[in-house]
Amino acid sequence: MDLTDRLVEQINHLGLPATVYAAAVTGKEDPEMGLLVLPNSQIISSDLVGNKVVNFLYEVVMRGTDEGQINDALWKIANLVGSDDFHVESANGSFIYDQAQVTSFPTMTGVDLKGSLNYVLDFTIQVETFG
Repeated sequence: MDLTDRLVEQINHLGLPATVYAAAVTGKEDPEMGLLVLPNSQIISSDLVGNKVVNFLYEVVMRGTDEGQINDALWKIANLVGSDDFHVESANGSFIYDQAQVTSFPTMTGVDLKGSLNYVLDFTIQVETFG
């Protein structure tokens, strides 16, 4: 399923100060961003053929030293995902988009010894997959 790849593409079209990758942040760049699928994603329903409605939990992590830049970037992502016009299209027909919801606003989760801030933004994407 190409859901994460399609989300990365859409987020990267926002012109943010860092490229979003489907990976954890490493601390090697300032700023840097990662999009992660969290392990608590859940199947809402399934049928006998194997088709499922799945609610995926995503987290955008942004790390950097400019707090204003981080907040601005994460709010742009929150506004994109939270928009009534938001839609994700599968490139290979592996899912059909149902809905998205921002579940937390940009929140600071820590500061390291170098002064780099870690912020997160959580959202869910509900899709239908095919067995």
